[in-house]
Amino acid sequence: MRKVDGEDPDASDRPVDWQDPESFGQRRRFTRREVQLQARVRAGEQDLIATAENISPGGAFLRIEEPVEGEDLFATIQLPHGRGVHVHAKVRWRRSEPPGIGVEFATFLEGPWDELNRFA
Repeated sequence: MRKVDGEDPDASDRPVDWQDPESFGQRRRFTRREVQLQARVRAGEQDLIATAENISPGGAFLRIEEPVEGEDLFATIQLPHGRGVHVHAKVRWRRSEPPGIGVEFATFLEGPWDELNRFA
């Protein structure tokens, strides 16, 4: 896994240690990194725009203004350098301020957004 926050252009080619340095800190397996990445979410019949504000190999917080229906969704998160990651994810929690959802990545998918919509 590569660094995706884009703060240091040279750092994007170096591996990131995703293990949580706090032994008693988080319940997550991986530490989330602060980012600002555009995302597209498909939940049921909803097709929404979001911003990934933090991300790890296991999940992300997606800031999204509209309520997301259901527990399963498909998302494309735009990574630096024009690449995107396509995932099937599970909604693990919701909050109203700031509005958004915490998702756990279930499966990483291949193919463009239009093809992924066939599975939604």
